[in-house]
Amino acid sequence: MTQPNVVMVTGASSGFGNLTARALAQAGHIVYAGMRATTTRNVSAVAALAQVAKDRGVRMAAVEMDVQERIRSTPPSIR
Repeated sequence: MTQPNVVMVTGASSGFGNLTARALAQAGHIVYAGMRATTTRNVSAVAALAQVAKDRGVRMAAVEMDVQERIRSTPPSIR
């Protein structure tokens, strides 16, 4: 068996990001599912991903990540 890749998926609270995280985990990769507000508005998305990981025996975890904040803090000269 080949070594699994470690994958970071942004926007994983819903939509394509969520589907991508689930598919990559199901394919055998270690997935970190990035999303904002993991302890407030997206708490149910975090719980759903944890349940999928448990039920399917895959390695996937939600992580707090705000890509927009990272972009806003980037100096204008390199945006």
